[in-house]
Amino acid sequence: MSKKLKHEELLEKIHQKLSDINSNMLKVFWIVAIFAFLYFGLMLYLLNK
Repeated sequence: MSKKLKHEELLEKIHQKLSDINSNMLKVFWIVAIFAFLYFGLMLYLLNK
């Protein structure tokens, strides 16, 4: 029984770590997306000027 609890506790820790990584990766994605949008907007502006 205690082995099962240890496995469940380990799985919970792994799940928490993966959730943190997912959250961080989403933040990075949105930051990169914003800068890409600004970059392509600037390129379009400069091309049409």
